[in-house]
Amino acid sequence: MKIAVIGAGLAGKQHIDTILNNKNCELDLIVDPSQEAYELSKKLNVQYFSSTELALKKCRPDGAIIATPNSKHKENAELFLNEKIPVLIEKPLSSDIKSAIEIVIYAKKQKTTVLTGHHRRHNKIIQNAKRKIQSGNLGKIISIHATCWLFKPNNYFNSWRKSVGGGPLLINLVHDIDLMRYLIGEIECVLSFESNSIRGGDTEDTAVVLLKFENGSLGTLSVSDTIISPWSWELTSKENSIYPNQKQNCYWIGGTHGSLELPQSKIWKSTEKRSWWEPLTYTNNKVYETKNHPLNEQLDNFLAVIEKKQEPVCSGLDGLNTLAVIEAIKLAAKRGAAVKPEILTD
Repeated sequence: MKIAVIGAGLAGKQHIDTILNNKNCELDLIVDPSQEAYELSKKLNVQYFSSTELALKKCRPDGAIIATPNSKHKENAELFLNEKIPVLIEKPLSSDIKSAIEIVIYAKKQKTTVLTGHHRRHNKIIQNAKRKIQSGNLGKIISIHATCWLFKPNNYFNSWRKSVGGGPLLINLVHDIDLMRYLIGEIECVLSFESNSIRGGDTEDTAVVLLKFENGSLGTLSVSDTIISPWSWELTSKENSIYPNQKQNCYWIGGTHGSLELPQSKIWKSTEKRSWWEPLTYTNNKVYETKNHPLNEQLDNFLAVIEKKQEPVCSGLDGLNTLAVIEAIKLAAKRGAAVKPEILTD
């Protein structure tokens, strides 16, 4: 199958490498106005276009991966959907809830599939954790905590990352929120605080969030891109070799019969009776030691969806609902009060 990549920045290059290493598809074309992208296309000997409109006048790929700045997701997605070409949109689905809803509605109208690039759902560690939780191995899930503390250097911040939507809520915490929804369930209510005290500007650099899930579980999340620490999915999961692995955990999921640390998949249980006076023991799941390349698994799912052999692991609607939680977090910080996300079912 022929796959187009729209946007050849940091995320786009990862998708390009993933396509080039997949035996079931080929890189059909690159769309990006930059000189760097043009030179990359020449190096790879693939078609290059400066805009999606120009590309679709001459080509018809089987699918497209959209990895442009968030504000460009909708316009590029709709151009492909108009031609009934399935799209995988890098997270977040869009820069705001209104445009995200419009993407999902237009895809339904065109009877064409949209996937959201929350690739962590495809990680074997997460798939294993979901099975453990659903099996009842941990009992009833009572509480969760996620930490995303990292430090982004100044050269990370290009023009769009300094503007609204370029902060760690939409860049980083959106992944953690999506995994909490995937592992624990829908989120009923959020309360949050955010700050931009370190970098200033138009977007947050730090936030803390309280979550209430529909099933009664409670959660806390903390995110900052101004903290030197080893506690984030990027630095602990071994998903991407550009990040040095710190052999730490960043998610903790607690239930009435056991607790789970991720990504190391360490499960804590009582040895006999459940009591804080009794000894605890833990087991390590070998899934952490295996190679995890969720972008490969995500691409395989996308190809299978195009062939109508599988359903999306993370659909456009999933991406929309994760974005709805992020919007609720932003609104709760602004109001100083709890906010209920507008979760959609269809």
